[in-house]
Amino acid sequence: MLGPFEVETAAGPVDVRGRQRVLLAALAFSANQVVPWWKLIDQVWGEESPLDVRNGLQTLVSRLRRSLGADVIETSEGGYLLRADATQLDVLALRELVESAAVAAREGDTDREYALLASAVRLWRGDPLEDVASPGLREEAGPKVAELWFAARERMLDVDLERGRGPEVIAELRELIARHQLRESLWARLMLALHRAGRRAEALDAYRQITELVRERLGLDVGRAIADLHQAILLDDEALVAEQPAKVPRQLPGDVRGFVGRGDELAGLDRLVSGADGQPVVICAVDGAAGIGKTTLAVHWAHQVVPRFPDGQLYLNLRGYGPEVPVDPADALDVLLRSLGVPPERVPADVEERAALWRTESAVRRMLVVLDNARDSAQVRPLLPSGGSVVVTSRRKLRGLSAREGARHLTLGLLSPAEGLELFTEQVGHGRVAAEPDAATAIVELCARLPLALRLAADHAARHPEWPLSALRDELAGQRGLEVLSVEDDRDTDLRSLFDWSYDVLDARAAAVFAVLGLFPGDTIGRHAVAALAAIPTAEAGAALGRLAEVSMLRQRLPDRFELHDLLRQYARDKAATLPGASAAIERLAAHYVHTAEQARGHLSGLPHRMPIDPAGPGVPVVDFADHRCAVAWFDREIDTIARFVLGVDEHGLHLQATVLFQLSWQYLYLRGQWRRMVAMGEAAIRSATATGDRFLTAKCYNGVGTGYGRVGDREKQIFCCHTALEVFRELGDLAEQGTSLLNLGSALNGGRRFAEAVEPLREAVRLYESVGDDLSSAMALNNLADTFVGLGRFEEANGPAQRALDTFREGKEPSRIVAGLETIAAVQAGSGDHQAAAATFREAIDLVDDTYVTRSAVPLRVGLGHALLALGDVDQARRVWQEAYDRCLRDGDQTTADETRALFSTHARQSLLIHRSSSPPVGADSAVQAGRQSTGPESP
Repeated sequence: MLGPFEVETAAGPVDVRGRQRVLLAALAFSANQVVPWWKLIDQVWGEESPLDVRNGLQTLVSRLRRSLGADVIETSEGGYLLRADATQLDVLALRELVESAAVAAREGDTDREYALLASAVRLWRGDPLEDVASPGLREEAGPKVAELWFAARERMLDVDLERGRGPEVIAELRELIARHQLRESLWARLMLALHRAGRRAEALDAYRQITELVRERLGLDVGRAIADLHQAILLDDEALVAEQPAKVPRQLPGDVRGFVGRGDELAGLDRLVSGADGQPVVICAVDGAAGIGKTTLAVHWAHQVVPRFPDGQLYLNLRGYGPEVPVDPADALDVLLRSLGVPPERVPADVEERAALWRTESAVRRMLVVLDNARDSAQVRPLLPSGGSVVVTSRRKLRGLSAREGARHLTLGLLSPAEGLELFTEQVGHGRVAAEPDAATAIVELCARLPLALRLAADHAARHPEWPLSALRDELAGQRGLEVLSVEDDRDTDLRSLFDWSYDVLDARAAAVFAVLGLFPGDTIGRHAVAALAAIPTAEAGAALGRLAEVSMLRQRLPDRFELHDLLRQYARDKAATLPGASAAIERLAAHYVHTAEQARGHLSGLPHRMPIDPAGPGVPVVDFADHRCAVAWFDREIDTIARFVLGVDEHGLHLQATVLFQLSWQYLYLRGQWRRMVAMGEAAIRSATATGDRFLTAKCYNGVGTGYGRVGDREKQIFCCHTALEVFRELGDLAEQGTSLLNLGSALNGGRRFAEAVEPLREAVRLYESVGDDLSSAMALNNLADTFVGLGRFEEANGPAQRALDTFREGKEPSRIVAGLETIAAVQAGSGDHQAAAATFREAIDLVDDTYVTRSAVPLRVGLGHALLALGDVDQARRVWQEAYDRCLRDGDQTTADETRALFSTHARQSLLIHRSSSPPVGADSAVQAGRQSTGPESP
């Protein structure tokens, strides 16, 4: 890898070419780490990815396995992994030698350090990846390994200078500078070597050259380090003559065994320091939740970059969160100064004077300072040096350092599922995990993929080697999960104690808000739901959520969307268990969702919902919406929580609210095509409605869930639901709801291609709607009747009802109904042979779908347009439209429909193949809300 790309097996050299060569190089540069498939696809194909990229990637992997051996490349969740060691891969050998040299440096064995670095440097054979056709991979991987080699070479030069061999390295420095003209650290070494060789004038001339070069190329002044060296040479500073430096501090804690993952974060830290080129870099590198691995990451990375910081590595635990009092900045400065060899009598008493002396002492040193577990920016600010680089870890996002000192931030998240499993496996052993892979995977998720929790769980398993992993899984899944992850003799690694330390420093409002989060049924929450739970103003709820996110007790992914990982959620539930008024809080939350869903539904349907809803009480915030898009966006954010509330009704007993929430959410579920969720929520709502004893609500739920049954292919259940609802509404004498049930029955019969049977129910639905003056619902029944005539091939008879329905839909201005009407008109036009008009109508419907989020129609409309274009002889355009449909299926995870859509590419058939246009909305949960007719063929998603 460290030069022209060469592959050799036990049988001899292997010629790996083309995309296989790129794929192998990408895996090799991340050896022993899972590389996500999407990243490999980008590196191998770039913008020229084939239609079925996943299959293409699998094919390349299979070919490599045949060439290199079946066990070389492993398949993992989400990607692939190349298994290798330092004897098999020179880039791994380079890293291992540099790490070993760093260990030797910490032990004071300079001779061994130098020998190891020399071995590392000799591995270099040229520019990595120069013969691998992947610009993206070269840009990402090449500079990283080149920087590692360069740091090793520079450290060797430093040792040579320390040993008085300055004259011997001058020629080599000039050669390196010729290839890396803007690397100021090389010019600084050249100046020092020339000065120590008695060639002071040449040293000063070297400074002139780099100064002019930087100004000419970059328009900047040279960095402080080389400017200070120039000044010292001018003054003939005696310190430059000393060839043996003072004792170099090596204070880093030991590197963690079995470090896993965090490749992007390590690369991010590398980029920050690599870009500094001798300039001081302040990094708020690792902020994140308790137990997320901030210290582990910072220390592991620091060990990797030791050669870049020859003047030492300082480490200080500031005890910002824990049982002890946080370290005072004055005391911290005393420790740091003494670490640099400043005698105690020279350390001033005043904190400002100490900070000034610290900046003076650190200005000319290339050293790394790790400030761990900081409380806030004020604690850190006096400790920032004038030279070198700084890594600060904290549970708090130290925004003050960004504003005033220009700190860069790196927020640490949870491990990926693959990384979490790898970490757990490294600790408990491959054999136990291989024997119970499902239990191991479950343990990783129960530990929320939190590194500390995984290590504690692995320790628990290691202490009981005779126990099956399934026993640990069951313990973690029970009520004692956090107890299993506790350590009696070390509160610093006890998970509950770590959470307590974060909780204990919260202000009263933030602590109260965190506690009520334990009552919340969803994963992500916003300020309005928190305001309902805590019975506080919305603005105060938002401010408290922000403070919780600042100290990493919540994670904010989007504006006003916050989330807890599973272990913090369990901790919050423990807090919530002691709260008074928990039932009232849940009722306020339910009321918030009911009233806000009512507001949102009003933008999705112009028809009344007829749900029994009491006025919102005190402490219940209700969100208003400006338009259709805002209403859909709210449902997009909240539907997971609403579904959990409806499905988990047995926990809170609010059956009426659960039933109403399903009804109010139905139009959204239809709009987005969330059929399986519609079925699950509808079945739960039927049970809840039955529990209330309200037959009207129960029948409404049967109508709603019936649509979902039809869309997931269970026609018999759909027809049963329609008949059940119809019978109840006849008994209740509700004509409008009878019309709804008949409309849905006709739609179900259409879906089963029983078109002749569907005519009379739909005609009766039209009559019933007209009798109660419901023009919009009547139009929906007409639309489905037109679809029935299309299925019967009676296109002329279909035209009148279809056009009347579309005209009514346009007057109502509801996007989903207009789309349904356009879809029917296009089907009539295509069936009548007017494919030009059909294509134009399909395009109008597609534009409306894309503008108003009628997701359910996005794919079938494009399939219909493709058939119309094909009938017009425009094969290329038809393929492009089908490609769009295929891409949408992949994006939405609908592999079945994607496969059916893909079939259109190769067949170019002039008839509907596997996918047909979707139906217009059958009326589901809403009495006059049209849900959608069934198509004349198999249903689309």
